[in-house]
Amino acid sequence: MKEIGLSCKVVSFGNPKYSNSDVIFLPPSSSIISRSNRQLSADLLIPLDIIKFSRFAKRLLKTEKFDIVHVEEPYVGAFVIHDKKVTTFHDTSYGDIKTLLRNEKNFASLKRIGFYFFLGFLLELICLFSSARVITPSRQIARELVKFYKTPPEKVRIIRSGVNLPVMVTPTDKKEAKKKLNLPTGKLLILTASQHIPRKRIDTLLKAILILQRRGVQGYQVVICGDGPIKPLLVNMSKAFGLSGIVKFTGWLPRNELELHYKAADIFVLTSEYEAGPIALLEAMSFGDAVVCSKIEGIPSLMCDGIDGLLFPVGDYVSLSKHLETLIRNATMLRELSISARRFAEKFDWRSVARDTVLVYNWLMHTE
Repeated sequence: MKEIGLSCKVVSFGNPKYSNSDVIFLPPSSSIISRSNRQLSADLLIPLDIIKFSRFAKRLLKTEKFDIVHVEEPYVGAFVIHDKKVTTFHDTSYGDIKTLLRNEKNFASLKRIGFYFFLGFLLELICLFSSARVITPSRQIARELVKFYKTPPEKVRIIRSGVNLPVMVTPTDKKEAKKKLNLPTGKLLILTASQHIPRKRIDTLLKAILILQRRGVQGYQVVICGDGPIKPLLVNMSKAFGLSGIVKFTGWLPRNELELHYKAADIFVLTSEYEAGPIALLEAMSFGDAVVCSKIEGIPSLMCDGIDGLLFPVGDYVSLSKHLETLIRNATMLRELSISARRFAEKFDWRSVARDTVLVYNWLMHTE
């Protein structure tokens, strides 16, 4: 935004020591930005953090003049009031509850269902009512907002997620990145990176790897980045399948380490059943990772199967295992999909996303 001439100020939760003139971080009292297994006591403090954020935003809007207020998280920004308020919905409580109900129930998933049902819906409705425009990265989320939340269709704009494009990554670069990560350079690296929650369906990847092992397929290593409430279940599943020597769980990684993993990876796998972006997929493609992903809305729905990447039905670990085996055994196809992935990611540069977003701002500025 700043590159195209806009003056911006960002307010978010985080460590205040990283605040500057453009970004203000508020210290959270709850688990509102926690990505790991959260305690119920910390979850119960989330409403207090929402109130804290709303009060700070109200004071800021009184002391400084802003033409547009753009809320990136409807739960946090529900009570932020401005006549030209724009809100981005990356998902909905309705969609999350549907996916949670389809998956195995545990205490963590029941907590999330409770939050979405008792608080999530209310905050989303308040945010929708108080927003002049709503942005979402996917047609599926747009349909949910219109059909279930009764949002006027003319109020919703679809703007795809974006990615910062790194310098083109070569096979030699990938080999060097593996060395830095102490990973075997003679094996292909299969990577996935996401929050460990039910709708990400990471179990699908573990089941696919088990099939590869039973088929005697060799020459690969699997790294799973991220954390979340079901990580213990995934680790136990990996051990039960006898995959501990092949599958590595890293937990959450600093940005530079995550990018090093993207750079080292040969294949990136997305197993989600519900996404809006997803940004991790675009980031992996920008580093030239051949992708295998589930057929869902968002970015995967724009991909041409067999050209931009390989697609499989949600939860179909047999199909996923076949795609992975094909890429492990076919170096030519792997290289072609790597080149295609980078070319695909180039369509989603953040500059184009910023320009599309500014069009929404300009429309609001010239509308009474």
